[in-house]
Amino acid sequence: MVRADHRRDRLMGYIGRSLGRREDARFLRGSGRYVDDIRLPNTAWCAFVRSPHAHARIDRVDSSVAAAMPGVLGILAHSDWKAAGLGELTVVHPMPFGDGRPMNEAPRPAFASDKARHVGDVVAAVIAETGDLARDAADLVSVDYAPLPAVAEVSRALDAGAPVVHERFGGNLVFEIEKGDRAATEAALAAAHRVVEMELPSNRVAGSPMEPRSYLCDFDGERYTFYATTQTPHYLRRWLAVYALFVPEHRIRVIAPDVGGGFGLKVHFAVEASTVAWAAGILRRPVKWTATRSECLVSDAQARDHHTVARMGFGPDGGIVALQVDTVAALGGYLSNFAPSIPGNSYPQTLTGLYRTPAAHLRVRGAYTNTVPVDAYRGSGRPEATWVNERLAENGARELGIDVVRMRRRNLIRAEDFPYPAPGGRTYDSGDPPALLEDLLALAGYEALRAEQEALRAQGRLMGIGVACFLDKSGTGSSANLASRGGMHGGYESAVVRVHSDGKVTLYSGSHSHGQGHDITYSQIAADRLGIPVDDIALIEGDTDMIPFGNGTWGSRSLTVGGSAVMIAADKVAAKARRIAAHMLESAEEDLEFDAAVYTVRGTDRRVTFAEVAGNACHGAMLPREADGSVRPGLEETVFWEPPDTNDPQGMHLAVVLVDPETGTVTLRNYFTADDCGVVVNPMIVEGQVHGGLAQGIGQAMMERVVYDGSGQLVTGSFADYCMPRADDLPSFDLVFRETPAPSNPLGVKGGSESGAIGAPAAVGNAVVDALWHLGVRHVPLPFTAETVWRALREAEPSGARERQLQQGDRR
Repeated sequence: MVRADHRRDRLMGYIGRSLGRREDARFLRGSGRYVDDIRLPNTAWCAFVRSPHAHARIDRVDSSVAAAMPGVLGILAHSDWKAAGLGELTVVHPMPFGDGRPMNEAPRPAFASDKARHVGDVVAAVIAETGDLARDAADLVSVDYAPLPAVAEVSRALDAGAPVVHERFGGNLVFEIEKGDRAATEAALAAAHRVVEMELPSNRVAGSPMEPRSYLCDFDGERYTFYATTQTPHYLRRWLAVYALFVPEHRIRVIAPDVGGGFGLKVHFAVEASTVAWAAGILRRPVKWTATRSECLVSDAQARDHHTVARMGFGPDGGIVALQVDTVAALGGYLSNFAPSIPGNSYPQTLTGLYRTPAAHLRVRGAYTNTVPVDAYRGSGRPEATWVNERLAENGARELGIDVVRMRRRNLIRAEDFPYPAPGGRTYDSGDPPALLEDLLALAGYEALRAEQEALRAQGRLMGIGVACFLDKSGTGSSANLASRGGMHGGYESAVVRVHSDGKVTLYSGSHSHGQGHDITYSQIAADRLGIPVDDIALIEGDTDMIPFGNGTWGSRSLTVGGSAVMIAADKVAAKARRIAAHMLESAEEDLEFDAAVYTVRGTDRRVTFAEVAGNACHGAMLPREADGSVRPGLEETVFWEPPDTNDPQGMHLAVVLVDPETGTVTLRNYFTADDCGVVVNPMIVEGQVHGGLAQGIGQAMMERVVYDGSGQLVTGSFADYCMPRADDLPSFDLVFRETPAPSNPLGVKGGSESGAIGAPAAVGNAVVDALWHLGVRHVPLPFTAETVWRALREAEPSGARERQLQQGDRR
């Protein structure tokens, strides 16, 4: 593992050490506390009536039979919502047209009214004494539908004559933007030595976290207490208060206990949440809903689903001269909270990746489709961008007859080029991509792999080696920058460092952990800054009554923003503690030495412990008495830290696959990664995050695909049809890290949790094509199932045979 020297006065040396996650023991014992584990007396249950049609007019909803069932407490629908005067969610990160016009905005409603716009669209809610009773009653709610033609395929959504999802817009276009210089790009492509053009769809995926979404709300007549599977407790409270129920925020408490995976799917406002809270207020008793897995597949926001046509131009030496990309991004039947910003911001900002691309022109259009809405999911736009950039680069190298690694060396941004202004509008902060590539090649033993490939090919066995180089974009940047791009959420994070009278410390963070190991990582930061044992520190997150307003966990922002807030607050506490210690020891601060949580006057035996300082601070009787009153009782600091910019993690992946030419079955044999995610606070945590991302990225590459038929029916409505990777589908992973400190935060850290999901589809795709190129295969669409690869082989047979004959002639 390669590390830069970025110690930042680490007093205890905890930063950079692999310390185990504290929560794992209780999870392994089955002692986790999830929303569905919480039992409140007299709880009622909610079940939802969902549309079986992708597109249908709703003529009548008859709930009389269901309402007459014993134990049914109420049935709610759009007419009730409207009569109650409740609100409509606003998209919190809109994407206007390139000319400044507002986007065509249709947010996801609590209940469908005139039409259902995707399979699973909520039509009504049943509240009953038990979950089984609620579900049985929901089956008896009669809805008269008039089915309408649907459009589920994003490549057809903007065609003339395509079924229109929202008639008031006259079509399915949500927004259209352009980035870069069209004229310069087209001129460069016209003059290029070689131009590669490809059609590159990105498959739709379902995030499928281990814990389904679940909500439980209790109302005591004055206040709502809302337990939620959410990554953003404060924003959920705000969305409930401001956009849905019109209740003052102080009358809502949101608690996010253990959350079994989020990956972005538990960031946005889910429409079921407001119904559960509303029903609790009506009944004045707790109401609960927990999704079934089938419900998740028809109601959780999905991800990816782009259709892209792109061209990349090359000089004779393999230098990239231009990139032109035209993408239509599916956004589903309605707009989810962050949906437009994913193809509109994250995708174009990372499309050129780590290559010096002199000219680029990017057009992105968002489109409504009769499918589940799309929103953030691990990587959010960067896997789609990497897939396009890397497949073009790979095929360009092959068509030019240049080794794919040599071509990448030729085009990578150099360390001295940073900060690097990319054509997509982002200026990359720091890095050394050529060194990162060499780390990867050394780790993988690239030359030996190529020799093995040649030997296996002589035996008729197909082995492929695929490389992908990419850029992530993590953190959030400043709130002002977000607002300038339409964002209605902040970029800062909050932290409280509270020292108790015995010297032990509690941290409070506005972020939220759902598998990232915040407890130990934040404690390592605070322990180093305070100079005390890490075991003396604990973390609390996920309760809006206990924690200052925070922006939650998403976009790889927890450590870069939340960790930096902890560090700054801890530094303030440490400075105050030192001042109090000097007063207690009747010494100047500069004469104090501090080691192992003990202050000593240099050259004497006079000493005081950190715990004694904390006790004195809480007692308040022996504090320095300054004229300005600056040293007050207590040892606690609250910080809201605003980052000036996002940060730019970088990664390189290398995949080795074996392909069975008879069946098309792909076996992923080896996987290597080299990541630059800045300063690594806890290597074990970061490695685990990369492993998790790889499982999801490899899942998208090899098997995961949400499928809708021509009428918009969901074909992959269960795990019997939607294939998820298991342990034996994945190889062991080999990882290496290079630390280039991020300039935009005091820790020097960059996001590390999304890298695996970003690079895997492109790396595996390049490996599959590498295995089959000599047989005439030039591209295999995602995902690389046995059938897809088999079809690519069969379609390429004539050209492959001709190429083999030419190669034999060359050998003769």
